[in-house]
Formats: sequence, C-alpha cells, structure tokens
Amino acid sequence: MMQWFRGRGAPLVLWQCSFWNVEKTLSNKFQQNKHFPFQVQQPNVFVMEYYKESLWKGLLVFLVFLALTIAYFYTASEQRTQDLSAGLFFGMLMGVWLILSSMNKRRLIINHVKGVYQFYIKGRLWHESPLHQIYVRLMPQSDAHGKLFFSLIINGYHLEMLTLADLSNKYQEMDVMGRRLARNLNLNYFDYKDISTRHVIRHKPTAPLDPQDPRYRSPEEGQWEENTIV
Repeated sequence: MMQWFRGRGAPLVLWQCSFWNVEKTLSNKFQQNKHFPFQVQQPNVFVMEYYKESLWKGLLVFLVFLALTIAYFYTASEQRTQDLSAGLFFGMLMGVWLILSSMNKRRLIINHVKGVYQFYIKGRLWHESPLHQIYVRLMPQSDAHGKLFFSLIINGYHLEMLTLADLSNKYQEMDVMGRRLARNLNLNYFDYKDISTRHVIRHKPTAPLDPQDPRYRSPEEGQWEENTIV
C-alpha cells in the first residue's frame, strides 16, 4: 500500500520522511527518475500529481490532540481548567482545518509545447502562466549560530511551494542536484542568493518596446519587436 503511495508517480511522492542524508535520498530518487517529481506525459510535457504535506501533518496534529483530550477528560474533574480544555479543542480544530485544506489532489503540468505551466486543484484549472514564472531554487535557512542549511524547492507565481529536499548543509551537492533537475525539466534555476552568477535563466519575460526606443516599429510597419527583460 505505502509503495503505491510513495512509489514512482504516486500522489504522496513529495512527503518528506527522511531527516538525515536528505541530499543522498534525493539523489537516489533522481537515479530512478531524472525528472523527479514529475512524469513525462509526452515529449516536453511533464506532469505531477500530489497531496500537500500538511495533510499528514494535520492528521498527526488531530490524533495527538485527540489522545490528549481523551486522557485529560479521564482525569479527576477538579484538575480540569477551562483554558486547557479550550486549548485542546483548538488543537483538534487546527488539525481538522489542515486536513480539509489539503485533502484535494493537486496537479502541476509543465508544458513546453505551449510554453506554459498549469496548476489544477481538484481537477479545476487554478492558474496558468508562462514558463518564466516557475523555477527551481535553493532556499537558505540559518540556525542560531548562523550556519546555513538549504532546501531545494520548485515554486512559481500562484503556486504552492514544493519542497524536494529539506535542510541540508551540503551546499555543493544540493546545488548540483538543483541545476540538474532544472536542466532536465528545462526550467529556470536560482541560487540561494538573490544576486548570483550561478543563476541559470532559460526563460525570460517579454514586453513591447517603448515607442521612444529606436528598435520600436509602428503597427503600420509590422508587429512590435520584443524586448527581453532580465
């Protein structure tokens, strides 16, 4: 059963259950499927279906607070307090909210044939944008001593951030895998620094040139030339 949920192309493929050697775990997944976490639907079209991680987290929160509530109400009545009772019920409600907000299956399609990505929730198209608005990136996080840890994510405009590997201090390994994935999916790749020579830009937005620009052509002369915005 769990093999179906976490196997190749399974809807729980992004659920993080590895807390050590996350970069090695991700590397093994790339060896099994170089487009992980996507599947190739047809040439230059990649598809991923998934459930949010908050689904199992909400279930865990609900079960923990449910157990605490049952144990609490089995204690002597004089030991109960209104504030603690409200806190336990609030914890269960939070778990239920996480479950309900995450129970619908998501689908993300990267379509290089049409030059767009499409994000579906419960079978309905939620958002569609050009490919320059989706990217692979390293996200930094520092501990109390200033040591950096890195997560490898896929994110974009009107997308939910998808974490492929979480909190590794091995920058080089994570960078190599991020660049490899971005190359295999033909997406932009961004380093953890906002300004970096390690960014890899494959898709750029375009906009009409300003009429004052000498490269501008009026409608009578033909279509506007496109200006690449970096």
